[in-house]
Amino acid sequence: MITDQLLTAIIGAGKWLIYDQQRLLEFSVVVASIFAHFLEARQSIWSKILAFPIAFTNIYVYSVRRLYGKVTYSIIFIFFNLYAYLRWKGTIYRKPVEVSRTSYKILLFIAGISMLGGIGWSFIAGKYFNNALSISMYGDAYYFSFGFMDKWLMAHKKLERWVIALFRYIAFSLACYQTGAIMLSMHYLVLSCIGVYGQIKWYVSYKGMKV
Repeated sequence: MITDQLLTAIIGAGKWLIYDQQRLLEFSVVVASIFAHFLEARQSIWSKILAFPIAFTNIYVYSVRRLYGKVTYSIIFIFFNLYAYLRWKGTIYRKPVEVSRTSYKILLFIAGISMLGGIGWSFIAGKYFNNALSISMYGDAYYFSFGFMDKWLMAHKKLERWVIALFRYIAFSLACYQTGAIMLSMHYLVLSCIGVYGQIKWYVSYKGMKV
């Protein structure tokens, strides 16, 4: 009986996805994104390759949800990811980047710039996108503004990257939840767990290089 109930639930979920193209697209992005982040936690160069189609798809998916900070971030992220790919892959003249730490001065400097960027984006979103002051707007603005700090740290394999990412994912999960995107909200909670895993993996790698 339990098997029958499980099969019924799976078939029902399949029909739900098939007959709702937006949810099917969101589901595809969620699966690909989780896989890419898992690879990134393991420092696989394939995470940078997978990130390109995911970013392009995100532009449409999140524009439907009116999360324009994420949309703008996804557009700029495409170029950030190319830079990260080149840093991670290395060249015949430069070795692939390895896990390291960031100085407190640089960390505070880029954090300050990110905060100013968040304030600026909140103003733009409220004025031009008619976004009311809400958890979704602030979560979207936080995700956008600290995203470039996160990706700069990621491109250089800085250990502090995963801590920044963890708070971004939690904030954006709340933003997605308020817009009714439950699947996307759960997605970012899963990414938060991967963030903890990534922090552990990168720390082990960092300590291994110091020995």
